[in-house]
Amino acid sequence: MKPMKTEDDWREPVKNGDVEGEAMQRSKGNLQFMKEINTAAILNLLHLEGMLSRAEIAAITKLSPTTVSALVEELIASGKVEEVGERPSAGAGRKAIALRINRRGGYVLGLSLSGEWLDSAIVDLYGEIVEQARQRVGPGNEAVSEAALAAVARGMERAKTLGTGELLGIGVSAPGIVDEVGASVIYSTALKLERLPLKEKLASRFPGIPVQLFNDSNAAAFAEYYNGAGVGKSHLLYLYIHEGMGSGLILGGQIFSGYRGGAGEIGHIPVEPHGRECSCGRSGCIETMLSAASIADDARRAAMTSGSRPPETLNEALASYESGGELDALFDRYIAALVQMMTTAVNLVSPEAVILEGWMARSPKFMEKLRAEMQSIPFPVPFGAERLLLSSYGDQGPLYGAAVFMLQQVFKTIG
Repeated sequence: MKPMKTEDDWREPVKNGDVEGEAMQRSKGNLQFMKEINTAAILNLLHLEGMLSRAEIAAITKLSPTTVSALVEELIASGKVEEVGERPSAGAGRKAIALRINRRGGYVLGLSLSGEWLDSAIVDLYGEIVEQARQRVGPGNEAVSEAALAAVARGMERAKTLGTGELLGIGVSAPGIVDEVGASVIYSTALKLERLPLKEKLASRFPGIPVQLFNDSNAAAFAEYYNGAGVGKSHLLYLYIHEGMGSGLILGGQIFSGYRGGAGEIGHIPVEPHGRECSCGRSGCIETMLSAASIADDARRAAMTSGSRPPETLNEALASYESGGELDALFDRYIAALVQMMTTAVNLVSPEAVILEGWMARSPKFMEKLRAEMQSIPFPVPFGAERLLLSSYGDQGPLYGAAVFMLQQVFKTIG
């Protein structure tokens, strides 16, 4: 009995010409791929170094001078690179022409969603914000989607008048859980979102433009890593404490979002067994103790107990704490809770720096005590004062971080 024929047995015989044609196509594809890689390498190098000559690029990248010259000419023609005069030379020969990124050779858009607002920014190829805008945004999937789509469309129209070149990427930060691939907001209590595929919606409306979503604290952490308090450090823990609480992690120079984007929900670490009820359904989460509203409320109660004039706002409570000693016991309790939480986090991931953003930036007294407490703990790697830093970007961190992450991707992938 003859064996049954397989699918391969029924195929047409392959002719020599077909083989040669396929090989030629593969060869062309490989050449184009290598060209894109080399172009991206040159752009990324100029992005990192600022200004280089063709000869310096060839020496650093190990590409041939002919290849570098050809790729540079294409980049100049596309408007992404420009010549800026002569480069200083040690020899007596002809001086080389300096090259740099053309800041108007393209741009990225950053969007940052918060409780009531959507902020947007046009960021040039130098990583500088050219222009910002703000609009109100309502809660819910539909309202947020419409606001984001409108913000991108307006940003693109505005960029045309500013002469910033073509749109090269869109980065969006949002509070809540963003999936690990940066495609959907799984849920956000602040915006009342649930499984919003915002990347798909933006990519569908603006085809061909890379889009990425980020948790707001992760985006802020990346801003600090890229060009803020964390520059030069590969492992960072970013903590945001104001109306709510969140954290972002940079590990090995990469955003760490954890399984299904759930990393960083540090505000739900329990510190008070019988504390305030939290939005998560439990009681005593650290977020319920350290939020701006809770501190203002605690300070009012403490002042009334002592017979002093109660502060009406968080700023008044902080001013009272800075000027006198009647709120010391209250703020010492906050320091103890924060140290407890930070000790766990530092022991777990051993960051080079912990970067804080929030109300504590307005209290030198609080920061001095917090640093002293952290320095007193016998960590495996000593926790010096230089490891506890304040944010360079404040509440702009999520907006800037979402934009410059996309900018970094541009320099790594553009061809």
